[in-house]
This record gives sequence, structure tokens and C-alpha cells, in this order.
Amino acid sequence: MIFKTREEVTLLATFHQYPELIYLLARVIIVREVQLKWSPETVERSDIGLITEVAEKFEVVAHLEVTKTGVRQLVNIKFQPGNGPPQLDKIEYLELEGPLNPYPIPEEGQEGYVVVWNKHPLSVAAINFDSLHVIPPYIIGSDGVQITIRGLPEGVSGFLKAARAMLPPDNVNVVDVAAIEDSILKVLTPKQMEIAVFAVQSGFYQNPRKITKKELSELTEIPRSTLQEHLAKAEASLMEWAVKTHLSK
Repeated sequence: MIFKTREEVTLLATFHQYPELIYLLARVIIVREVQLKWSPETVERSDIGLITEVAEKFEVVAHLEVTKTGVRQLVNIKFQPGNGPPQLDKIEYLELEGPLNPYPIPEEGQEGYVVVWNKHPLSVAAINFDSLHVIPPYIIGSDGVQITIRGLPEGVSGFLKAARAMLPPDNVNVVDVAAIEDSILKVLTPKQMEIAVFAVQSGFYQNPRKITKKELSELTEIPRSTLQEHLAKAEASLMEWAVKTHLSK
């Protein structure tokens, strides 16, 4: 990458000043995103087909909790006619916890939200790779199953091997997540980057915070109002960038 402007050179100097930031960005740049697809026929022949026998739609909206033995999931479900919560709870690898409060649990043939523990071997396999994330939402239904996983190459590769051994996907689409090297130059100014990195290093964004804005101001010798302005703009810019990046996929 060729740096042309003074601002770009200054930002590069900031990267050299904070080597851990370079390491973090390098990890982001080499992240892989993989889409795995199982056809309706493949699903029907597998134990995942037990879900489609009970539900027309089983949409995992969110992962509420992840443990080494399973995933606690928020599911938008539409039951098949003649099927309801008792039939769902009979599936060996699913445990029906209950409704999403304050909403009632959907009854036979109805649609609504439920909370389940999913202990399917494929879900457990994904958990065992620390650098891997399964990205909700995803649907198990009449069109089969498609999930998106994201992580470092070793985690993605390990999960793909596990998936092919347990339930070979019909289609695998592997893409590199776009490098953020260019976009980050447009998201934050050099000063915003410098202050944001220092704030993170100092524990400002930890919970509970390890440093106050007043202390940050004193350490950086930047007036508190100016510091607040830089942090607020940096946070807003990063949030907007993250949302636009997500929506553009």
C-alpha cells in the first residue's frame, strides 16, 4: 500500500507505535467467511430432518449462551400441523427450555419464539474451535439449511473437516472477508485512532472501566471536552462502518 498524504503517513506511524494494533488488524484481514449449504434431500436423510418433520421453519435468531456441550438458542419456530412443543422436545439433541418471556410458547401448528438447548454434534463441533463463530440468523426448513461461519483459517479448516465427516455439505463457498486496511483510513482520523487505541489499552472500555475520562485527559494532556469529542466521533464512525459493512453482505 502506498501512503500519499500526511494523514496516511501519520496513521502508519500510529500503527508502528502500537504493534498490538497491527497484530489485531492482521488477524481481521485473514479472517475467512464460509457458507455451508445442505439441500432439503440431504437434510431429510439426516437426523436434522427430525426438525423439519416437526417444524416448517426453525430459524435460529440468536445464540444466547455457548458452552462446551451445546448452544442455548433463541428460535423463531413455525410448527407443522399436528406438531408442537412436545414433539420438538422429543428430538434427542434438542432440549426445549421454554418460551421467550413475556410471550407465550406457541402451540400445535402455531408460530412463535422458543428457547432451546441445541446439542447436535455439528453444533458442538463448532464450539470446540475457539477462533470460529457461527453467524445467526440461519434457517432449517423446506429449502434445506445454510449457515455462515467466520473465523481464522485454522478454525474454519478444522470445522469443515468435522462437518464433512459428520454431515457433508452439498455446497461450500469460501471467501476472504474484505481487508479493512483501506477502509479504516476513511473511518477514523489519525488523532481519533491514537486516542481510541490509548483508551482501549488503558482499560476505558472494560467493564467495569479501569480508568475515567478525567484520568485519560490527564494522561494524554488533552482537554476533557476535546477527548470526549474524539472518542464520541470515533465510536459513532466505527458503529456506522460496522452496520454498513454488515448490511452490504
